[in-house]
Amino acid sequence: MRDIFRLITSLLLLLSAEQALACERDEQCMNANEWQLGIALGIGFTSNPLVDGDNIPLLVLPDIAWYGETFYFDNGELGYQWLDEKKSSFVTYLNVDKERAFFTFWHPANILLPLNRFNQVTAAESPNHSGPEQLPISIDDVGRRNWALMGGGRWYYRPDNAEWQLSLEKDLSATHNGEKLEISYQHFWQWSSFHFSTQVKMTWKSSALVDYYYGLDEHDKVDPSYFYQASSGWQPAVGLTLQKKIQNNWLWLTRVSLQKLHSGMTNSPLVEERNIFSVFSGFAYQF
Repeated sequence: MRDIFRLITSLLLLLSAEQALACERDEQCMNANEWQLGIALGIGFTSNPLVDGDNIPLLVLPDIAWYGETFYFDNGELGYQWLDEKKSSFVTYLNVDKERAFFTFWHPANILLPLNRFNQVTAAESPNHSGPEQLPISIDDVGRRNWALMGGGRWYYRPDNAEWQLSLEKDLSATHNGEKLEISYQHFWQWSSFHFSTQVKMTWKSSALVDYYYGLDEHDKVDPSYFYQASSGWQPAVGLTLQKKIQNNWLWLTRVSLQKLHSGMTNSPLVEERNIFSVFSGFAYQF
């Protein structure tokens, strides 16, 4: 039964913090009060950095978004737009903390993918360990990590063929009471019928957030020699997206991203990889 659940929910983990409010080209902007529905079919995966955490296959990825005059819903994010100018905008929003996506397949971050909008893509020994022969701890053996509802604000600035984003969000559900800060820059190119987008991003995660998911204590019912208190840190990431319109509402889509994890997370016995790699290539259709 567990394998069946994993197969079904292999639809899950490519949603990132960026949403559709940034329209890099006029033809990609959505009209007010209309739904955008799409689906991508292809092959890809997102790596899982946790011990015994299976890589997440990306095969069928829906895209669901609606924008009103001020309110919007975009692939799991519910928000309100306070400022909407040609080169800048500001929104406040609610979404689900994406960290839990590595602990469970039933997470919106693993199933929703903005299709036609580019603004997305061995643990070190801890000083708390009792000796160099400590074995890692499987995610199957630790306590449950609960959902966290995050709320925050995001500012967009759009010079020609580019976009800056700055966002700050906090746990409103008191699950871990942590915060997250993101700064990103994205640049857009067009060559013939191909559209390219490159992105660099820096994400800071607070100690409370990182420790809740990747720390170990008496709640996990493991030997005290494995206890670990995770710390805050910056996680840089880079991404590349390519699109080519084929005909009618069909397009070809490829996306690759790499995120480097900070030592305050990777020193945890739960974590065995220092990076998260994601790739998807396939065909998308917009209704």
